[in-house]
Amino acid sequence: MTYVSFLTADHTRLSTCLNMFSYLLLTAFLAVISYTNGSDEKRILLSDPQYIQQELTRFQSELQEIQVKYNTQNTKLAELQVKYDTQNTNLTELQKKYDSQNTKVTELQAKVTTFENAFISQGDKGAVLTRWGRSDCPANITTMVYSGTAGGSFFTHTGAAAEYVCMPDDPIWGPNKDLVYGEVVGYIYGAEYQDPDTLFGMSDYAEDVPCAVCLGEQYTASLMIPGRTQCYPGWTEVYHGNLASGYHGHTAASQYVCVDEHAQAIPGGGTHDEDGKLFYGVKAKCGALPCPPYEDGKFLSCVVCMK
Repeated sequence: MTYVSFLTADHTRLSTCLNMFSYLLLTAFLAVISYTNGSDEKRILLSDPQYIQQELTRFQSELQEIQVKYNTQNTKLAELQVKYDTQNTNLTELQKKYDSQNTKVTELQAKVTTFENAFISQGDKGAVLTRWGRSDCPANITTMVYSGTAGGSFFTHTGAAAEYVCMPDDPIWGPNKDLVYGEVVGYIYGAEYQDPDTLFGMSDYAEDVPCAVCLGEQYTASLMIPGRTQCYPGWTEVYHGNLASGYHGHTAASQYVCVDEHAQAIPGGGTHDEDGKLFYGVKAKCGALPCPPYEDGKFLSCVVCMK
């Protein structure tokens, strides 16, 4: 654009020179025609046609040179104008491509934002926990996912699974239900309260253990804290009760779970002592466990919290 402006300015100067030259030539001609009186020098110039012819020839030659320069500059100006138009067209096309890509980026960003919001929303749907010893969920802060019967591996099996599980009351069998196979398998048994039966509020140590899986929709984490009946600040209590596990002398491993303080029994379960996965009270044992604050041989409580 700077070079084009320069050529345009040069074109203007050239036109001005031509106009001035024409004016001077006309003035000289008029002077020659209208001359009637003057000095001897003027008479010599006016009476010398050769001199006038020489001047006219010189002026004409200079005019032709200027005309050639003008045409050359005008051609360059036209070429630059073509280049400018081409570049401007290319710039317009690039702008369109940029706008198109920018639109796609905006659309992708919107999709990413939608996905992130959906992911966050999915992650915020709540905390899940199991309430041991009850077939219902604490009202107001949780809703029921399902209720069932506590179960797990048999207490003397060396290959037993450690954890307690909550078996739903309404199982749906898969296609391999009736598959015929030998004894090289795992087993799940029901669970029973054991000693001391009064710890769990049972009149019979063979009572079967109910359970409920609960959802706290406004929470994102759940935590069982052994040795406490209250949650730490910032956490909300779901329920509290007594810490339970398997018997320390049995072959099978187990885990620590929190049995509700107001534990229930499955109706009719106490009429048969069938063992299976067992719930025993848990005592503190001093040593590596500091006493105080703990006390040796005392039964431990527990609390389940959400946040």
